[in-house]
Amino acid sequence: MFRTVFFLFYLFSINSFSQSNISILDEFILEGKEMWKIPGISVVVVKNDSTLYKKTFGKKNYFKDEKVDTKTIFSMASTTKALISMSLGILVDRDSLSWDDKVIDVLPSFKLSDKYITKDARVKDLLTHNLGIGNEDKLWTTDSTSIEEMLLKFSRSPKTYPLRGGYKYQNIMYVIAGEVIRNVSGKSWQDFMKINILDKIGLECTKTWSKDIFNYGNYTYPHQIDYDEGIVNVPFTISDQIGAAGMMWSCADDMEKYLHFLLNKTQILGENILKEETFNYLFKPHIIVGDSFYPTAELTNPDWKTYGLGWYQHDYRGEKIDFHTGSLQGLVAIIGLIRDKNIGIHVFANLDHAELRHAIMYKVMDLFLFNDDTRDWNKEVFDLYYEMDLKYKDSYLNKFKDRDTNSKMSLRLEDYEGEYISDMYGRIIIKKDDEKMTLDINNGIKFFDLDWWEYDIFITDKDEKWREKLFVNFNIEDNKVYSLKIYNEEFKKVN
Repeated sequence: MFRTVFFLFYLFSINSFSQSNISILDEFILEGKEMWKIPGISVVVVKNDSTLYKKTFGKKNYFKDEKVDTKTIFSMASTTKALISMSLGILVDRDSLSWDDKVIDVLPSFKLSDKYITKDARVKDLLTHNLGIGNEDKLWTTDSTSIEEMLLKFSRSPKTYPLRGGYKYQNIMYVIAGEVIRNVSGKSWQDFMKINILDKIGLECTKTWSKDIFNYGNYTYPHQIDYDEGIVNVPFTISDQIGAAGMMWSCADDMEKYLHFLLNKTQILGENILKEETFNYLFKPHIIVGDSFYPTAELTNPDWKTYGLGWYQHDYRGEKIDFHTGSLQGLVAIIGLIRDKNIGIHVFANLDHAELRHAIMYKVMDLFLFNDDTRDWNKEVFDLYYEMDLKYKDSYLNKFKDRDTNSKMSLRLEDYEGEYISDMYGRIIIKKDDEKMTLDINNGIKFFDLDWWEYDIFITDKDEKWREKLFVNFNIEDNKVYSLKIYNEEFKKVN
């Protein structure tokens, strides 16, 4: 009798504890959603074999009334990287390759600007952001090239630090990892992942091609806060040439299954998708990240910060958190695990740089691991990022304060017309249209109206995706235009 009463009291206490923390989390998310002005959010929390929390809030589109539900897909963005790493792990388990294989041996087309790095780069190096080549995201944000052309241009990117001697976040190396999967398995990374991971987990709404979201129908919209206009929609990023680095989309229902899959060490119906040794290798700290980490480290004060294979890592309250964010223009995600405590969380939101995701992750860990509601993560994270955003906003707006309206351009408008070329970033066409000028980057991937600003500097209208105006500097030599500079890149005039 005593045992029965004690057991019932224990269950009641656990249930009361869970319900109390769920209510706290509800209020916390709603408060944060209002602070950040986020149109829509989904949050999933899994612990042991139970789903502790799965809820959605708000709207798919700020300007319409359709609600987010658990099957609404959001961008996974860079949280895709963990699945690319797992796909390579499956090939390792099959002895089709090893982590220490030279990339050039399994992908003969592999080429970087530095011959030594090209020769010695290993498969696992593609996943750890420390190969010595800088970030070249403009190759896909300002161009719609194929994977092959993008990688050809990327092969011209200069070495910026020694091989494995630094850290620079690198999306395009994950594209190369996707090509390794294709070359070794004979299937695209999308098909390989779907057959060997997604279908086995039973993920029903997850898309490996961003172009497929519109046929699915139940998708969210990207939003950004414009300094002048407030919340606006921004264009969807449909850039499948960078897909292996971050073009997957998914929903709360699938992320619930995915978290269970991760916390059960990839075991599904008695079958392990990955050997436990291989799975653990993904979460092993492979490089020290150092200062190039998330600003939230100012709040968590970790003793160490590392990167595994598709996972950031740091210590929190004596535990190791493995996590990764995803950020695509207008959309964000975060996934976090404390594997030793068998707890995981996933958050989607449809507002650019909505760092509420970090606040939710740490709040969940505090509530469901430590039963601690003492820290105001909403205020701390909001204040941290608000101060950063204010500094950036001031820096951006200050560019437009000091204009020499008495200055004059060196040449006639038509003298600035022509074709401008960068070996890496493609072609720009400048045209005069009556008394206006236009700038066309790579056949309409980016198209701007140009207005004269001062001297030989022109200014674009707002970039529809980034919601900022850009300066275009023309370099004049011998009374002729020699080149122009935009995005801090030089394009030489060819006619």
